[in-house]
Amino acid sequence: MNTKVPKKVEGEKYLVIRSNVPKDLDYPKYRQYLRYDFCYLCAYCTITESEASSIRFTIDHYEPQNAKPELKNEYDNLMWSCDSCNTRKGDRCPPQSAREDGIRFFRPDKDVFTEHFELLETKISHLTKAAWYTIEALDLNRQGLRRLRDIRKRLYACDEAVLAGIRALTTFQIDRLPTNIRGPALRAIKNIDESQEEIAARLEQILREDARSPFLDEDLDAGKRAIERGENLRELEALHPGVWRGRNSKEKA
Repeated sequence: MNTKVPKKVEGEKYLVIRSNVPKDLDYPKYRQYLRYDFCYLCAYCTITESEASSIRFTIDHYEPQNAKPELKNEYDNLMWSCDSCNTRKGDRCPPQSAREDGIRFFRPDKDVFTEHFELLETKISHLTKAAWYTIEALDLNRQGLRRLRDIRKRLYACDEAVLAGIRALTTFQIDRLPTNIRGPALRAIKNIDESQEEIAARLEQILREDARSPFLDEDLDAGKRAIERGENLRELEALHPGVWRGRNSKEKA
């Protein structure tokens, strides 16, 4: 496991800022607070609810319920997660020796994303041991997420192209045109400028529609990745003997 020096980004903030919420609620009643605080995205893979139309979202316990039942209803222990990440995470709970070595799950309310991960084309790479463990345990480079990152890149590129085109038109020297078409040209530029937001919104809608299908397509690399990830995680667990998954009180006894 190779790690790099974490990047320090001036002014970088956490992805999630928690609100002041009522105390002593049963954890399912925090659902709407979590959705809002997590900006409707998954705490681990960052897919949004609108992008994950075929994947449901659930409440994840950062520290599993069967490992730390006393945190079951603690708001700070609750994460908003897509079902794909939550299922893979399950009751994984690194032992203390592993945590002292930096092995734990990334959490967006206490970790700065760019200090732990970097994006390389459509794959994310780790900068820390916590990021490595999160990527391996949750398969954060699964096919659907790689496709989504590619779609996001195209979305941002389209936005930039639209803005660049409009800037070029609005800075064009109208007096260089023949007098008989200056008026229509001015009106056309005005109409384009006014419809800038509408154009950008339409492009986003098209790309978001396109974003729905990747998660329904077969992931041809899933089996190979599962074997590699399993081997990597078993090697890690061998370095830190102990209980790596939550257990209920009877089992601990």
